[in-house]
Amino acid sequence: STMQIFVYPPLGTLTSVHKPQVRFRVYFAYSLAERVCAEAGKVEIWTNIYNDEWQGIPLEHVVSDDTHPELIFIDLKQLEPASSMLQFSLDIDVAALPAHLHRFEFTVRWRSSHLVDWKWVSGFEHNASVIVYRPLPRTRAPASFWQQQLKAMLKPTAESELTSPGYIADSWHASSSGASCIIRPQSSDNDILCQMAAVERYLAFVRKDHFWIIPQYGSSSIETGKFEVVILLVELSSGVYAALMPFSLGSTASHGAVLTVQPSNYLCLQPVSRIRTESVRVAVGFNLDPHTAIQDAMCRVQQSLPPIRGRSTSLPEPAPAHTCSLDRNRGYCTWNGFYQNVTHDGLISTLSAIRNAANQGDELPFAWVLIDDGWQTVDKYDGYGRLHDIYANSEKFPGQLKQTANSLTKLGIQRVGVWHTLWGYWGGIDPAGPLAERYKLVKCHRKWTPVVKSESDVWLISPESVHAFYDSFYFWLSEQGVSFVKVDYQAAFESLDSYDGRSSDASRKLIIEMYDAYYNAMEHAALKYFGRGSIVYCMAQSPHLITRAMRLQQQCTTEDVAAERMMFRNSDDYFPDVITSHGWHLNCNMTNTVWSRCLSKYFIGDWDMFQPQRAESHVHAVARIVSCGLVYMTGRAADFTADSMCDLGINEHMAPHAQPLLDSDCLFADMTKAPAILVSTIVVPGNDSVVIALFNVSSDLAVTPMSLCSMYSTAIERQNGIQGASFTLSTAGIAHPSSGEYFAIYQRSTNRLHIVPSTLSLFAIALLPLKCDTLTMTRMVSLRSSESGAVLYAACLGDTSQYMGAATVERHVHSVLLSSSSGIDSPTLLHAHTKQRQWNIRARVIPDTCNVAFAFSATEATGSTCPLALSVSQVRVSGRDISDSTDWNFDTKTGMLDVKLSRSTASTFVTISLFA
Repeated sequence: STMQIFVYPPLGTLTSVHKPQVRFRVYFAYSLAERVCAEAGKVEIWTNIYNDEWQGIPLEHVVSDDTHPELIFIDLKQLEPASSMLQFSLDIDVAALPAHLHRFEFTVRWRSSHLVDWKWVSGFEHNASVIVYRPLPRTRAPASFWQQQLKAMLKPTAESELTSPGYIADSWHASSSGASCIIRPQSSDNDILCQMAAVERYLAFVRKDHFWIIPQYGSSSIETGKFEVVILLVELSSGVYAALMPFSLGSTASHGAVLTVQPSNYLCLQPVSRIRTESVRVAVGFNLDPHTAIQDAMCRVQQSLPPIRGRSTSLPEPAPAHTCSLDRNRGYCTWNGFYQNVTHDGLISTLSAIRNAANQGDELPFAWVLIDDGWQTVDKYDGYGRLHDIYANSEKFPGQLKQTANSLTKLGIQRVGVWHTLWGYWGGIDPAGPLAERYKLVKCHRKWTPVVKSESDVWLISPESVHAFYDSFYFWLSEQGVSFVKVDYQAAFESLDSYDGRSSDASRKLIIEMYDAYYNAMEHAALKYFGRGSIVYCMAQSPHLITRAMRLQQQCTTEDVAAERMMFRNSDDYFPDVITSHGWHLNCNMTNTVWSRCLSKYFIGDWDMFQPQRAESHVHAVARIVSCGLVYMTGRAADFTADSMCDLGINEHMAPHAQPLLDSDCLFADMTKAPAILVSTIVVPGNDSVVIALFNVSSDLAVTPMSLCSMYSTAIERQNGIQGASFTLSTAGIAHPSSGEYFAIYQRSTNRLHIVPSTLSLFAIALLPLKCDTLTMTRMVSLRSSESGAVLYAACLGDTSQYMGAATVERHVHSVLLSSSSGIDSPTLLHAHTKQRQWNIRARVIPDTCNVAFAFSATEATGSTCPLALSVSQVRVSGRDISDSTDWNFDTKTGMLDVKLSRSTASTFVTISLFA
């Protein structure tokens, strides 16, 4: 049988319900041959939801139509060889459940008729477990409520061999939906802080090694093994979320600290420096929203850290900003195309071939190039290699980098960058080379790490000489035509266990001071010679850099915020040849944004490069687009065919937008193993839009129902930073009050528009493994005709050829006055119309937008379900009337208007006249 059955909540998982209803959905995907069997089917959940005895509760067969359109976003191509889908549903009010119920289990059974036996969708060992929370009040809770949450969660205890002297909680801050505090151990003689209790589920961000942070998931027993925890998010049995982030207030330049979890949930706290005299703390954020809990905890850490002394007075005058912004233009990296065998001739030959193969005319499909590892003068190209001098390898680059940069410019490349490690190269500096003659070196010892799998001695430039080194290095690079750098292996200082032959707390303190000196030297030189936004931080996901970034955010001026931000690698590397790594890479990046987005004042997340012409290339491309970070490719010329570039779907101008926010239902489960879809939302404030990004990072077909209208309002609330408050609107026109709202939802994969009322409930989406989709959801403005009660619902969707096309809208739909004296493009913004059932509306899009789409629907009156037939009488673009035969098309059935635009360096006004 080809029939497939999908259950929500997913079987074999632990989920929680914070809403007034527990919703069950079962979907049958079947072929024509199985139609009779499926359509005659009966479905039940087998559960202990009402009492300790198990019973069957039937689900209702729901036909998808205008009143139950749950399946309108299902693309049957994702279900092949199945050709149809049925849905069965059951909604149970939480208020109707037994008052004592906190957790229940269920599975699903079905049969085609009462004459045959029941069939079970899965074995009992794969039951779904569901935690039910009664809705908590959204009003401000008293301080005692949050203090009680802390006491229930962190318990000092002496009932075990592992004893804790306890902790002190102070510096309480309260908000409308939560509270935060700082806790500190009562004694520094014991690493054990307390025992965690009342935990239902957790998400731990742990250190995979010195260089990368990865998510780990679980239930009441926190099992992180040997991994150090940087941030811990827990869902408590009360329904409250708590986030814990350790930090240090010691005398060293490093303020990083970590938690480790021993059996029975005992938490141990220690500074990253391993200097026992350091003063360690834990910031705790409580909230009804998990994202806000993490944000509050990280905010408390930032407020507690001291500023970087002397930084504001010692910063050099920045170099002029480059006209080619890295995060607004596509790029190319040499790594997977060349590895360490990159040469001038090979690079220029490859890019020339890419320009021809990609069928881009005289243009390459990217604007900047990063020359990765392999260009430097070193004694050997591996983890033990040492930097001989700052110049390029003359055998590989006979004209040095200047020749290469000039040749790349002739090919149309606007910006060139190079790779190096924070030490210069993987093994530091060659003690017998010319750099050792120009700068003082310090001998250190490097421990075994997963990157360099043996211990070794390394020579590094001393803290007092490193500023001179970086100033000379980056000055030379700038003279060669280089304007940005990718700085790798940054957390390698934490692999050092001796400084100048000494191993002690004093030695560790000197290593930390050198760590910070290197950062200061590198950042100062980059600002001086390359300008702002010119560093890609890589292998740098350490508590040291995270707390450093927080301190830098404290000192960011208004000018700094408006300028380009630094790029920060958001996860471990992209490995194109490791098939099982792709879903993990996407899930890790998306989950890491839960904490990395809190550093967005200073950093932009970089999800690493990706390679075209592969089965998973498209999903990686879309992920980079929605990430709000860098979009850059790698590979050989054969990877960049016209077809492969078209399949990526990224031949677009990249509009600025907010970072994605992971849906709460995806926070506490490893989505690479769950039979569900990874969901995130991106708010586009200027357009009242939310883009819902959908990725199947598992190895099986997944079907997931989503409450889109709830997602929309929650995303807006979180973006505003006010959980539970009504979302703010940016619409400039006067929206006529109505009994209901409508949303225009555009599905990118099918190019279909759906206009739905806000009262509709769930919508299902289906995706094959390593496939993706986006739904752009825009609140429609309601405008009433001045001469009648007819109401127009209108929305500007932006450029629908782009995955983040909603971000091209600078100003959402508003009505304008049609004036014969000033013309249809009069800047007067009035809610007035000249004819019965006529509307004149306008929107504004950003420069370089090539297409813009609108959604329209009209009714006889507010609250009416009687639709009106609409016609478009005129479309003008920045004062110019355009022809409907070639430049715009209005689909009267769907209400979608597509308008072609000429690329412009200025913002473009689009004005439309409609009548019914």
